[in-house]
Amino acid sequence: MLEATKLIVAVKNIETPDERHATEHASLSVVNLPGVTIARTVYQPGWKWSTDVKPVVGTEACQAAHTGYIISGRLHARMDDGREYNLGPGDAHVMSAGHDAWVEGDEPCVVLDLAFTGRALAGHVGRCPCGVEFRVASDDQFGQLVAAMREHARSSHGHELTTQQVLAEVMA
Repeated sequence: MLEATKLIVAVKNIETPDERHATEHASLSVVNLPGVTIARTVYQPGWKWSTDVKPVVGTEACQAAHTGYIISGRLHARMDDGREYNLGPGDAHVMSAGHDAWVEGDEPCVVLDLAFTGRALAGHVGRCPCGVEFRVASDDQFGQLVAAMREHARSSHGHELTTQQVLAEVMA
């Protein structure tokens, strides 16, 4: 967490991100700032976590918690316990791990996700040398952290990391 006595101004534009990824139904732009990582994702109509992401990460539901804001479009989420939520423009949200989500309608859904990176946060953190940070809140999500870091290294940098290499980074 940033010290209260330290004055910082950091500015980055999401149009020139630190990292950019694209899949068939989504594009992700990420900026890393002191204390927070901000991601803007544009989900195209037809995007669904269980169809587009599950095959890559291998979990039954999304194991990432989200703190975000819907800029435009509509997103529907179903929690593992069966509760369902509709999110639309202007909706700020916190969503725990254990959900599926998908775009509703024929308009892209634009979402800002915030990941606070202060040391006061609990859980496990892994950081790529490029600056992208991965975080999970509990030990039972550790496998998801390892899988996400390995996939990032492969898709973003062309590196094949072993589980042991990722563990060495996270435990350092």
